[in-house]
Amino acid sequence: MTVEPTPVVAIVPTDNPADAPVAVLTVTDGVGRTIEFGESVESVISLAPSTTEIVYALGAGDRMLAVDMYSDFPAEVADLTKITNPDMSVNYEQISALNPDVVFAAAITAPDVIAQLESLGIKVVVIGTFNSTFQGVLDDITLVGSVLGRSDQALELTSAMQVDWDALVNKVADQELRPRVFWELDATDPAKPYTIGAGTFVNELLNAAGGVNIFGQSDNPYPQVSLEQIVAEAPEVILLADSIWGVTPQMVYDRAGWEEIPAVKNQAVYPINDNLVSRPGPRIVEGLAEVVAVLHPTLP
Repeated sequence: MTVEPTPVVAIVPTDNPADAPVAVLTVTDGVGRTIEFGESVESVISLAPSTTEIVYALGAGDRMLAVDMYSDFPAEVADLTKITNPDMSVNYEQISALNPDVVFAAAITAPDVIAQLESLGIKVVVIGTFNSTFQGVLDDITLVGSVLGRSDQALELTSAMQVDWDALVNKVADQELRPRVFWELDATDPAKPYTIGAGTFVNELLNAAGGVNIFGQSDNPYPQVSLEQIVAEAPEVILLADSIWGVTPQMVYDRAGWEEIPAVKNQAVYPINDNLVSRPGPRIVEGLAEVVAVLHPTLP
């Protein structure tokens, strides 16, 4: 769904003609909901790490009251109240006590959470869609900028991101070698790891970086695949997005049955900073640059 974040300012007449008209900011969020604000937004709560990063990148971090438990960047968020639990349940009592002007939810935020927050009289804006794209991330930043009155800063940020993204894509455009890649998300069971399929932002990023996702034709965005399938697809590079949980290349080299995979034979298994590539926020261009450097190490 296309985000239409450009604000519409309307003049709403009051019952008392002596009263000044009220300027209303109207935005359409990531899932098509319309939200109106009658005054400037000065206090914010974020339910997603990507949105937290957007708010800070727009220079509005001083308005952040609290964040979800997974928000860990920039460093300043460590001192903020955490209003979600490991199971992603929400502390409504805390949020109500903080009384924010807006809560930024995510596309994956459960509808009942949004309904509960709105029943407390709190405005909720959903940032993002279920199938993020690079353009979608730029739209998300624009939307947050509109809500916060930081549209100029959002335009400056998204323009810079677009320039840097295009430069990286052009950098690999003439490369004849497009390595076949297995992107490992979770190998708690090494014989049946999870990976990425079509319709995911990471798949778009991997293609932009000049790689070929060996499971890019899967209709399931996050398929669980068998070792036999991986062996048959013969990836030349393995990227470990689960390195954030302590998985190392040596662990992959030591896995039973993986020794015949070209990436393992040639020791082409690399950790990747999953926070850079999986969060649809301002740092995704850094993530793209990291993947380009791994897949095309001879490029300047």
